[in-house]
Amino acid sequence: MNWSKTGFVFTLCAVISACSSGPTEEEIAVQVEDFRQRSAQYFNAGSFGQAYQQARLGLELTPADDGELNLLAGHALMMMRNLRDVAKSEKYLLRAQEALETYRADLVLGEYHLRYGAMLNAHARRQLKLAKELSTLDEDQLQEEVETNEERIEVAEQHFRDATQLFLTALEQSPNDLHALQLIGQSCAYLNDHATARTHLEHAIEIFTESRQYKNRILATDTKINLRQETLLRAEMLKDINAEVSIRILLAGLDKINNDTSAEIEQYSTILALSPNNLNINFARGLCYYKTGNIALAIADLEHFISNTDLPFEHPQVRRAFEITNDL
Repeated sequence: MNWSKTGFVFTLCAVISACSSGPTEEEIAVQVEDFRQRSAQYFNAGSFGQAYQQARLGLELTPADDGELNLLAGHALMMMRNLRDVAKSEKYLLRAQEALETYRADLVLGEYHLRYGAMLNAHARRQLKLAKELSTLDEDQLQEEVETNEERIEVAEQHFRDATQLFLTALEQSPNDLHALQLIGQSCAYLNDHATARTHLEHAIEIFTESRQYKNRILATDTKINLRQETLLRAEMLKDINAEVSIRILLAGLDKINNDTSAEIEQYSTILALSPNNLNINFARGLCYYKTGNIALAIADLEHFISNTDLPFEHPQVRRAFEITNDL
């Protein structure tokens, strides 16, 4: 036997075997972590399609019960703009909730129920309105459309109830979570539980107010902070202000539903003190002043809106502002 040839064959077989054995567990773990990190980076950048794709590729390499990857995949799908993608996020978020058992997983799953419910509710109400306006539908077709969309509204309401329960579970573990407080305020408002919605939203406002006062005090009195620290602190304050404005808009909406125009005006005035260039709030407050007969303040707000808005003349808000100011 030619031992040199035999040795060569054995060596070649060993190389082929090593190549065909695939990546090691350690190599797979590194790849999965890379997909996880890229998914998170894409999500934070608002590139939700790419975030989902990276998380899904990671899930192809690891057991399906990987909580973080499922959370990333589900959260990314949930942030899409159509019902179909949002609906697909549920299976990932349920896996994440089971695997992680953290309040964060409960919170994101609750956010899915809120977002899906809101989109389904809006779609059903648009279809109802359209069906009632269409003269081409006969009585049976109209009845079918009405029943279908009323069922959709009932499904949406169940999603709001599921969302509320999950937000309560999250708040039991983290009572001052501002995002959870804002979300439960929204879900309760959809369920017409305005008192509970207001309780949670006002709790969030209290936290934001205390935080803003604390940060302002640091900026005014702490001479030891450097320029970078000051810049970061101001960026945090701006982020807090934007979140507080969103919550105060929700509170103003509750005041509007309750026909409490004075409270609604107070919310808008506070928002404009925090965010002076919010023209939509000038428009909304102007309408409130007009409703209460405070003509001078109504004109001031609406003319400020008209003078500074980038909206075209044909936009309903602009036309309404012109109608009111021309009549006064």
